[in-house]
Amino acid sequence: MAGYTLILAILILGGMIATLGDRIGTKVGKARLSIFNLRPRDTATVVTIATGGMISASTLGILLLLSGQLRDGLFRLESIRSELSSSQAQKQKIETELNTAKTEQEKAQNRLEEINQSLVQAVRKQSETQALLRSVENKFAQADAELQKASQQEADLRDRIQSLTTEQENLQTESTQLRDEKERIAAELTSISRDRETLKQRVDESEQRLADIEKQRVTLGTEVASLESAREQLLISLEALRKGNVAIFADQLLSIGVVRPNLSPSELRQASVQLLQQAEQTARELLDFLPDQAPTDPVLQITESQVEGLLNRLKDGQSYVIRILSAGNFLKRETRIAIAADVTLNRQIFASGAEIASLQFTPDLPPQALASRIEQLFLLVSFRARREGVLANPLTGKVGNFPPDALTELFKFVSTLSSAYEIKAITKEAIFPASSLSLELVIRQNGIEIARFS
Repeated sequence: MAGYTLILAILILGGMIATLGDRIGTKVGKARLSIFNLRPRDTATVVTIATGGMISASTLGILLLLSGQLRDGLFRLESIRSELSSSQAQKQKIETELNTAKTEQEKAQNRLEEINQSLVQAVRKQSETQALLRSVENKFAQADAELQKASQQEADLRDRIQSLTTEQENLQTESTQLRDEKERIAAELTSISRDRETLKQRVDESEQRLADIEKQRVTLGTEVASLESAREQLLISLEALRKGNVAIFADQLLSIGVVRPNLSPSELRQASVQLLQQAEQTARELLDFLPDQAPTDPVLQITESQVEGLLNRLKDGQSYVIRILSAGNFLKRETRIAIAADVTLNRQIFASGAEIASLQFTPDLPPQALASRIEQLFLLVSFRARREGVLANPLTGKVGNFPPDALTELFKFVSTLSSAYEIKAITKEAIFPASSLSLELVIRQNGIEIARFS
């Protein structure tokens, strides 16, 4: 309301001063007055300007007189701004402190909640403890009652013990008498038992000795019978050898075959039967039966249990080499031939091109020394091949052969060499247990291959 009154007063005052200035200007103009030696028109203008300045000065003076805010705005603006900045800084500081206080309050609130939860748990635990205490007090009361009852029973038992003590003293006297009698009888029984144990031990030793003697007698009888049979067989073989009638020699190969892996039991049996049939045919050919004297029954002695034993050795699903060998020397036209089955795991022993053995040679060797050195190389090859699992010929003991023509060519070639050289024996193909060891002889000089013979 004061603002409206102030504005109204300014308007009225401005109007009055303007009217007064206009009249003064008009009178100055009519009177053609001059101020400061100015022309009348300029004097009127100066009076008008002065009148406007008075209006503005009076307006500003009234405003400054009546409005403290305007006075502060005109004369204290910078200090007000400074105070405002300080107030804003204090406000931000207070807000920061307020936020910190709120954070601390939240933490205190969380801590209070945790304390409340702990307090609830403590109260719950106190309740449980009180319940447990009441239960213990009840049990204690029951135990006290039972203790009083036990005390009464103890008193009764004490009286009973007293009476039993008297009876025990009486029985003790009788027990002492009986113990003396028992010791006397025990001494007699001990003496009798000792004699009985001694006799029993002697009887057991005699029986054990008789059993050992009987076993030795049976063993010796078996050995004597076996030796007698072997002696007779040896005599027959010697006689046959003298007469030249031996058809099949001991360990002579009758048939050989490779069993493929993962065969069914029926397939294993069929393969074994085929090998036995081949061995039967080979044996008949070697025994040289006359056309009208060939036996109708098989000449090979083999039982079903032997066949089952052979199948059990083959049932693990791997590949094996089976050789059917003669178990002894047999004459021509014999009708019962004992055999043995040799089973060897069929695996690759040497890869193609594998080195088996090697020897160093000097160029000045005479022919006999060179042949002996070559023979030594072949012996090394045979030894290593047999050690690794290559099956040798049962009769010759060899694991393979080398062509004589190639060996002759090798002798001719090395005779032309004038410096030391090395001969290596390598395989021409992959070698398995039943394979015949096929070799190549490679001649190297100064680490370089110069010839190959096979």
